[in-house]
Amino acid sequence: MIVIINFKCLSLDDKDVIEKYVDKENLESYEYLFSSLYMWRKLNNVKYAIINDALVIEKNEEGKGTFYAQPLKYDKEKLTEIVDALIERNTDFTDRDYLFGDVDESFIEDLKKYTDYKIEVAEDINDFEYVYKTNDLIELRGKKYHGKKNHVNSFEKSYEYEIKTIDNEKVIKDCLMLLHKWHEEVAVTVDKEMLMEIDAIKDLFSELHFFDLKSIAIYVDGDLAGFSVGEKVNEKMAVIHVERGEIDYKGIYAFLNRKFLIESFADIEFVNRQEDTGNAGLRKAKESYHPVKMVKKYLIKVV
Repeated sequence: MIVIINFKCLSLDDKDVIEKYVDKENLESYEYLFSSLYMWRKLNNVKYAIINDALVIEKNEEGKGTFYAQPLKYDKEKLTEIVDALIERNTDFTDRDYLFGDVDESFIEDLKKYTDYKIEVAEDINDFEYVYKTNDLIELRGKKYHGKKNHVNSFEKSYEYEIKTIDNEKVIKDCLMLLHKWHEEVAVTVDKEMLMEIDAIKDLFSELHFFDLKSIAIYVDGDLAGFSVGEKVNEKMAVIHVERGEIDYKGIYAFLNRKFLIESFADIEFVNRQEDTGNAGLRKAKESYHPVKMVKKYLIKVV
């Protein structure tokens, strides 16, 4: 018998429930971190339910409609029942071209092996996540990192800087002001996610302690030059949630990227810097740091 708990809007109170199902030791995609789900809960209308003892997250993303993320801790023998329940639920909606999104290849194989449904799989290329070796981004060795190292050196030689953490109202206010300025300058070229970023980051700042996030703020002559927020996922992986700099400070992004890793994640083997959302400029910037792996994600239609 399938028992479906009504899909519930995500709140801070759900942290323990979500993390009970998330295998952080083997997690590759940042999408399933509670901090990320909470940060983007308004933009993506994040909800969840427990179906046959598996966690099912519902999200809405621009250009994709509403879909269900890959169920977590599902019994493979009961996967058909979960799919049946979700298909039945979707009969009441019209914005659901894809049944599943944010799924990996192992889940696709389980759908093929443990259910009789025919599926159509599409690569969600704009959502592929960039993973780097942390030491590569700290040491910046070799010809391929020559430009980045020059930018770091330029910043260090040009400015007297101070390192702070985002742990008080003054620093938070400075970060939000920098964000507002950044958005005013690039608003014409950014997508809906970027435009809602300020609200999402503001929510994150107010709960940094709750999520055990790491942060850094770089000040030059009393003014904020850049900041970043990240998280240790497990002994091998860290995730960068936010990174913004004031481009008037030459080399700020290269310096910020490297300094944050040194300060907070030097002992972690890999760092996930998330996706490029299809933005050409962002893609070029992420590729310029030479990822060692892409975390591939897929969209699935059940036919």
